[in-house]
Amino acid sequence: MQRTFWFSIITVLCAVVGYYSYFFIMPSVEINNQSGQLLTRAEINLPKSNLVFDNIKPAQSLRIHHSNDQADGAYIYHIKLSSGEQVEGRCGAISSDQYMKVQTITINNDHQVSCTD
Repeated sequence: MQRTFWFSIITVLCAVVGYYSYFFIMPSVEINNQSGQLLTRAEINLPKSNLVFDNIKPAQSLRIHHSNDQADGAYIYHIKLSSGEQVEGRCGAISSDQYMKVQTITINNDHQVSCTD
């Protein structure tokens, strides 16, 4: 009985560690809204995938993890603000096997976009 209990505890701990390790290791894109208005939609096109963020409130950041199996390329963004204005461009470099990379895309009050990784 006691062995079963400890086996269950160790199994649960391993599952929890594995779950959080996945999110720590996998690359991600974070949108940081400093524009002062709602971002109704933000699309980030990667060479082999597409990430879509909806309704990012002012002063809010959201992150989506993506596959590390990517071709060489750039992050191409299309951001729509609640005023109807759209901001488009590209930034950063992406390639395969970029573990633990976080590409942060920030839009400011002047609707200028900056990218950091």
